[in-house]
Amino acid sequence: MQHEFVDRHCRSLPRAERDQPFGPDTVVWKVNGHMFAFYTEHGEGLSLRTSNLTRALAVVRKSRPVSAPYQTGRDWVVLPWETSPEELRLRLIESYNLVRRDWPSGDGES
Repeated sequence: MQHEFVDRHCRSLPRAERDQPFGPDTVVWKVNGHMFAFYTEHGEGLSLRTSNLTRALAVVRKSRPVSAPYQTGRDWVVLPWETSPEELRLRLIESYNLVRRDWPSGDGES
């Protein structure tokens, strides 16, 4: 059910694209060619980008996620699937906006 929620919400974001570059069990959401969210079919939660380590730690304190051990950098967190839909939605939007800001499309739209 949470997978469907994430996919439905991400589809509604402008220019967001669903991809499975690591195989059929991993779903990656990108904007402007850069990942802002991903999950695995049998994983513990939704991985999202944060602005920096300080922000990641703040999310961890508030939502109890864990860091994403398979992701490079310390600005990714995993929100457990038990996280409320509203919290998932807010963190998705934050991650999406961060990627759009830091990696604009280059076509005049950001």
